[in-house]
Formats: sequence, C-alpha cells, structure tokens
Amino acid sequence: MKNIFNITLLTIAIILLSLDNANGGVVNTKHNMSTAGPGTIKATSEPEVCVFCHIPHSAQTGTPLWNRSMPASSYTMYNSDYMRRMNYPTPASLGNTVGTPGTLSRQCLSCHDGTVAAGSVYLVRGTLLGGTQIAMSGVNPDGTMLSSAAGYVGTDLRGHHPVGIEYNHTVTKNFGSGTRGIELLVTPGAAIKLYTYSGKQYVECSSCHDPHTETKKFLRYSAGGSHGANVYGTCTSCHDKANWATGAHATVTNSYTDATVNAAYETSTVSSLGCVNCHKPHNGEGKPYLLRKVEENTCFQGAGSGTTSTVPCHGTGGAKDIQTSLQRMYSHPTDLISGQHSNLDVLYGTGVVSDGGGAITWNTNKHAECTDCHNPHQAKAGSHIDPPDGVNTMYPSAPTNLISKSGPLRGAIGVEPTWPATGWTQPTSFTTLESATYEYQVCLKCHSQWALGSSATPVSSQTITKTGEPATDQAWEFNPKNKSAHPIVMSHNAMKTYGGNAAKNPAAEGRYADSLTSAYLKTPWSNNPGNNTMYCSDCHGADEQTSDPRGPHGSSYKYMLKGRGNYWPYKPNGQLWGIDDTTVDNPDLFCQNCHRTEAVGVHVFKSDRGRFNNMLCVNCHSGIPHGSKISRLMAYAAMPHPYNFNGNAKMKGFRALGAANYVTANRGKGNHWTNDTGTCGCHGSAVGGAYDVYP
Repeated sequence: MKNIFNITLLTIAIILLSLDNANGGVVNTKHNMSTAGPGTIKATSEPEVCVFCHIPHSAQTGTPLWNRSMPASSYTMYNSDYMRRMNYPTPASLGNTVGTPGTLSRQCLSCHDGTVAAGSVYLVRGTLLGGTQIAMSGVNPDGTMLSSAAGYVGTDLRGHHPVGIEYNHTVTKNFGSGTRGIELLVTPGAAIKLYTYSGKQYVECSSCHDPHTETKKFLRYSAGGSHGANVYGTCTSCHDKANWATGAHATVTNSYTDATVNAAYETSTVSSLGCVNCHKPHNGEGKPYLLRKVEENTCFQGAGSGTTSTVPCHGTGGAKDIQTSLQRMYSHPTDLISGQHSNLDVLYGTGVVSDGGGAITWNTNKHAECTDCHNPHQAKAGSHIDPPDGVNTMYPSAPTNLISKSGPLRGAIGVEPTWPATGWTQPTSFTTLESATYEYQVCLKCHSQWALGSSATPVSSQTITKTGEPATDQAWEFNPKNKSAHPIVMSHNAMKTYGGNAAKNPAAEGRYADSLTSAYLKTPWSNNPGNNTMYCSDCHGADEQTSDPRGPHGSSYKYMLKGRGNYWPYKPNGQLWGIDDTTVDNPDLFCQNCHRTEAVGVHVFKSDRGRFNNMLCVNCHSGIPHGSKISRLMAYAAMPHPYNFNGNAKMKGFRALGAANYVTANRGKGNHWTNDTGTCGCHGSAVGGAYDVYP
C-alpha cells in the first residue's frame, strides 16, 4: 500500500514538474525550496518541490491540499485614521478556518511571518513528520525565516497592504460640500483575483501574487514590461484615484539617477513608476498608507535609496527641492507632528469631537504636512501662474484666486467660512470642502477659528512656531464685510456690493469709499484695478521665485514674504519702515511690490508737511495688512498687537473720504492722529461724516 502511495505521489510530482517546465511556474522561483531551488532558503536533502506547501492526501487546515502548520500568530492588522473615518470595513484579525477571510493569507504567512519553520510540513511521501521538520539552509537555527530576508513580513501588518479585507468600492464620505469615494474600481482588472466569502469579495495575498508564477515578486499583473510597471499596473488594477491620469506623478518624465531604482524596478522615470514613487506594498517605513518613508520624507526621497540629489523629487538637490525651503528659518512645520495625520483631519475642527485620530486644531494637533495643502494623486506639475493668469469667475480680471489656475493645489481639501453679516467679526461656522475652489479655502482651514479656536479678538492664544508671534484669525481679517482687506476672498469692487445689494453706498458705510485706480498700483494689478482677486501665495512664498519651488513652503524672510521687497514692518537693518522710505522706489519695501507709494497718494505730500518727518508706517497702518475694521488698513492705538504693532499705532480716528478731499483746506480738521506734539488731519472729519469706530 505504501509503495502504491509513493508511486501515486511520484506520478503527481512528475506531472507538476512537467507543467512547470512547460510554463515556467514554481520550479524556477524561490518557492521551489527543494535542494534544486534557486533561492537562498532551500532544503539540505529534500528533492521534492511541492511538498513544502501541498500534499495529495491527508491535507491540513487550509487549501488547496495544504501540508503546513497554520500559524497561530496574533497579527497587528493594517488600519488607519483614513479608513476608520471613511467607515471602511477592516478586519480585526486573519481567519484560521477554511472559507473565512484571511485564512489564505495566514497560509502564506506560515513561512513569511517568521513564526513557523520553513521545513515544518505535515507529511512527506506518506511519512508523518510529527515534531521534526525538513532540514533547511538560509534560515534561523529554529528553521524560521530570517527577518532580513526579502520575503519576511512578520506579524506586524501595518506596513503591508491589507489582506483578509473586504473589497468595497461603494464606501463614501460626505463633506459639508462634496463627497469623496474610497477610489476603488467597481471591478478590478482581470489580473487581480478576489475571493468571495458569505457573498462579499475580499483581498488576500494571492489576490496580487500567484505563488506558482515565474514573475518578479510573483505578481499576477505581468503586462507592464518592467517590474516597476507591473507593480504600478497591480495598484491601478484596483485603485482609481481621481484625476490621477493627468496629475504630475503620472505624467512627468524626470528620471532617477539613483542606480538602485533601475536595478529594483527595471525603469527609472517618475511616470513609469507611478505609485511606486511614493508607496511600497510591503515594509514601507511610513505607517500607515504604505509610504516609503515617514510622511514628508516620502516626498523628499521618492523611490531612491541614495541621496536626495539623485532623485527627481522634492528633497535637497532634487528636481523640485522643497526640503531646503522647509528647513529655512520661517516655514510651515512639517516636522512638528508625526503619525497623527490624515487628509480627513479637516473634518475635525473647533467644536467637532475627534474620533480618536488627528484633528486640524492647533492646541492638540498643529501640523502642516504636505497633504494638508496638496493632493499628491491630483496635483499637476508647474505652479500657480503669477498674475495676470486668467479670469475670476465672479468678476472678470487678470489676477485670480482660483485653484483651477494653480495646478499643485488641485484636489486639495479646504473650508469655506459662513461670513458674518457684519465686518470685523469672527466667522465661527465653516463648510468643509472635499475639493477647494479657491486657494484661501486651503489656507483658512488652519488660519481661522476652525483650527485656532474661538477668541474675543482676532489675536489667537496660539503661537506661530517659527516667529514666536501670535497667530491671527485670517478669516476674521479677510471678512468681505470689513472696512478694508486685501482681495483674497473677492475683489474690492465685489466687496463694495457684497450681500447682493448693488444699491449700497459704501462711502456712507466707510467701506471701500474710493475705487482703486491704475495710478496707485503696479503691473499686473493696475490692469482692471478693483476687479482683481489674489492668492495668499502672491504675498507669501519662497525666497527666490526663479529657482525655488513656488508656494509658502519656507523662506529666510519673516512671514515668508516674497517679491522684490521682502521686508515688513521692519527694514533689513531691523528698524521700522517710515514715511521717508515710501516716497522713493525702495527695493526692500514689501508694500512697493504692488503699490506705487513713491509716486502717488498721501505719502508724496510728506515733503511739504514737516510734522510727517520720522513718522513710521505702523503709526498709521496695521502691522498685519490682511484686513482691518478701519478703512485703508489703518490701525488705532486701542488695537492689540500685532495690529497696533508693538504699541506704535497713534491714530484715534480715521475715515476714508476720497481722493478729492486730499487738499490743503482739509489739513488739521479732526483728531486723526495724536501724539505729544499735536494733531494731524490728512483726512478731514469736516467732510464725509464720523470716524471709523473701534472696537
């Protein structure tokens, strides 16, 4: 009987070997652990190929015809804030009973988790091994896989693609405006194999890998021509990222000069590697999300293993070197928090109880990771086009605040404040946006009450890490109902009639009483003045606009001010700017990037008014020139720092009366600015009514 059994087993082995030789198959792969196997883990004397996994009779728990001890390991399963917040069904463990999710993956892990010896099989040619095992080389003394082996997975599955997990493309998440899906194809590509349990489809190790095929890493998808393309094709056989096909990481052709990339993936361009640039399906350092490195380090390093200068990514010396900018004196704090972030944090602002994961609030989770501002799957190459760059959908113009004109921000999450009915009031209600339309919506999710918390004044109790200055509520500052503000949210002319009442008299309200004219502005803002909008990043950005990547990543200049002039409210020598500095073309003065203070306006009258001598800009103007309760960004002595910058504001009353009132006859009319020497009334109170009030 034993001889018949051995003949039967030998016949089966011959048939399998014949098939393997004809079709490639397991014989020429590392899963051939016989003495003739090509891998480093192999038997010292056992010649059979299939016995390490399969047996024709007396099979153990597992399928098909399983011949191994099933690991009893307790696994730390893959999970993430993102999946939890999407309410995506995730397994608590792997099954260990045939027909339950995860059992097939547990079978694979009977070698790869390092808890069961590679030679620990049940039966060999009719002989029950009992407590013995096939002697192996290339393993630990107890026969288990070395943790340094390429195939080692271990029992911590957080750095590996989830298995034993349901494939459910229907999961969605509602924002205040818009809905985000889980971005899975309805039906995976033909190369992928899903498994059905109790009417639902699941992903197992063998969904992506066929342990019998002679392909690199046993990938089922093998139509790519290179290993990198095959990994990329495996990912996109299931994952359907919105706008990915036209995004930068799918289209740019920059190449890695790091030789290890081509050696590992048989290709070296960003577009041919696709997902592989940032993700590793196994053993990524960035947990979760299968990132190659921890958070922003993935953006710096890409798929390279050498220096960042050998990769066409965002590290020092790379094609788009953002790492260097982030290391400068003033930058967004990408290194502040690690491992507490997902791009759904925006849903958890002031007044919203977090579900145990990260939030957007500064008091507990202040962070500025790359994915807070960018959607890496949708971001397009290039940068936002400096004005003039298109048309604002609200008011035709040259400059604009639209994300559609700023490729790197495409698909970014943001918030839209519910603007209060009155100016200089804190917006406390926000609509979360699945995809922001305007750049300010990306910025305000952090620089507003949504993240800073409620406050009696726009000056928050939170502090900007890099400057030590108090953070201010910029939604408060850019409220379109304010007496004055830069046109971040809407144009100046739009703000005049904001609220749908074109019959409003802004002059009577003291709101934008004067229209902007070309004479007051420099190109391109002088084109169609009053109708333009702008990006936050028109003022805040990198040191050098011609060589550094655009955007407010980091700068050597305080507040990340950009342009020809980078200094406000201090000069390069540390002294405060004064009116003497505004009457000439000053290459360092930030305001003169856009405003023609040297040619027109009240500042040029300084020469015939001795009392203007030695006046400081912040004697009159707000130290934070975002917006003000007072016309023309004026600051009163009653205001807190930094609006009354370090206590330098002297004005008690102001009202914008229009260009016609800047005449000698109006001098001295009104107590607009007070100090020990007397009064100065450039803007006379005798014409146009009462002063703007504060508070």
